[in-house]
Amino acid sequence: MIRALFRLMSYAIVVINLLSCGTFLYIIAPYTSYFFFNDLRFWKYLKYYHKYYFYSAAYIWGLLSREQGLIKTVLPLTSPPMDRPDPTLFRLSKQWTLPEDSCGECNRCCTFIVDCCFLDTSGNRCLCYGSLFWKYFNCGRFPSSQAMLNYCECPKFETRG
Repeated sequence: MIRALFRLMSYAIVVINLLSCGTFLYIIAPYTSYFFFNDLRFWKYLKYYHKYYFYSAAYIWGLLSREQGLIKTVLPLTSPPMDRPDPTLFRLSKQWTLPEDSCGECNRCCTFIVDCCFLDTSGNRCLCYGSLFWKYFNCGRFPSSQAMLNYCECPKFETRG
């Protein structure tokens, strides 16, 4: 129940932010900063708030306008937060030589609908890695399906079996 309320509140924040032309995230800045960056020092991250407005609008449009089977699977509201894919379905690829918490040069899962505004392309790292956003939504559970794994051509994971 708590997970569902948290996700519903997060979706409501996105809608309110879109309706307010991006100003709502600034109003709730400490929460926004903690949600995305695990840090209450919101002034360090203000430059990302307007980027998230455009990103969320483009992401929603991408979800609604694409005819991809992998997007039609909606994350259940009561799903537990995750920081890795389901270990009963996926494992690290036998060819993977980098550390488990690294994706190397790959960022396909961060760019398959639109480029994520939290992807630091200069350092090829996720700025919200390990945050509530990361764990409660799609990032932390990637890949969540074989279709997603195939679509992104992810070299890091393979299915068990």
